[in-house]
Amino acid sequence: MQQTARKQLYDLIISGLPVALFVVNNAYRIVEFNQAAEELTGWLKADVLGHTCSDVLDSSLCGEHCPLRESLHTGKTCMGRQAMITTRDHEQIPIFFSSAALTDEEGNLINGVEVFRDASAEKKLEAQKKNIISLLTHDLKAPVAIAGGFVERLLKGKAGPLTEKQQSYLEAIQREVGRLESYIFSFLEISRIEAGQIELQMESLDLGSLLADIMEGFRLQAAKKNITLHLDLPENLPDLHGDGLQVTRVVTNLLDNAIKYSEPGKPVHVRVSVEENQLVVEVRDEGIGIAPEQQDHIFESFYQVPIEAQKARGTGLGLAAVKAIVGAHGGTTRVSSEPGQGSSFFISFPL
Repeated sequence: MQQTARKQLYDLIISGLPVALFVVNNAYRIVEFNQAAEELTGWLKADVLGHTCSDVLDSSLCGEHCPLRESLHTGKTCMGRQAMITTRDHEQIPIFFSSAALTDEEGNLINGVEVFRDASAEKKLEAQKKNIISLLTHDLKAPVAIAGGFVERLLKGKAGPLTEKQQSYLEAIQREVGRLESYIFSFLEISRIEAGQIELQMESLDLGSLLADIMEGFRLQAAKKNITLHLDLPENLPDLHGDGLQVTRVVTNLLDNAIKYSEPGKPVHVRVSVEENQLVVEVRDEGIGIAPEQQDHIFESFYQVPIEAQKARGTGLGLAAVKAIVGAHGGTTRVSSEPGQGSSFFISFPL
């Protein structure tokens, strides 16, 4: 009788959850699929039982970046992640999800649980926000350029001689106007890349030589913090088909951040690997790390992790540019990090 009551309670909780949920067994085959999951995906429980979650949902993270496999590997719950899934009607929808792996004493998977919900409303709001900011920055270009032009004329003495203090003040204004102008152009470029309005100049790239040249340019900056830079390349590294200028920008942003947020004396590693027809570049630091709840937001325009903002000044555009450029190449970006343990940024390009 007690077991029957527990089963009824279990069914009540699972079916009554306001978020979608599925459970898989140790072979990653679905053994539970609640009503909210049916409503969100269009699949009925009877249709999905015994099938793998990747076959049913075809998530953008299935395979190499499977969150359940990550939970199994790390022993921790994956919280607040984002992905795209495919419904029964072949519609792709964004979701927010969390997943956890239940293991035995030897670390083998017993069951995996994932809860998720529709993120379409948040994504629509995010797109509207980007459009507004894009329009605003576009309209700011002209007045900023005009103001900069007048400051330059004043510094050249076009309106008469300047005192030393006036010269100093105008130079400070000129620096800040230049900084604002660079922010505006950076964001406009990100918006154009995301909209497919920038045509990439694709060519065959020797990624090893490209990375070595970039890292050589950072050695002086790294030496100021007693940071050593390490490059790890596999044998017979295939060429990367990409835009050399934009790929350089991606790696430069990641290396700059790794050095900027690392503690003095800690190493920074750049590692390249070939995984399932993907060329993967990892930039690893031993810095301050990023909290799990902030990791899904760091690739958003203007987002800055609070502790990072205290340690170094930035625009919150660098990682947004990284994601946009890699995405334009058909690749993916992700981060793996723990507070106080450093961060690994992964960029993957299709071969």
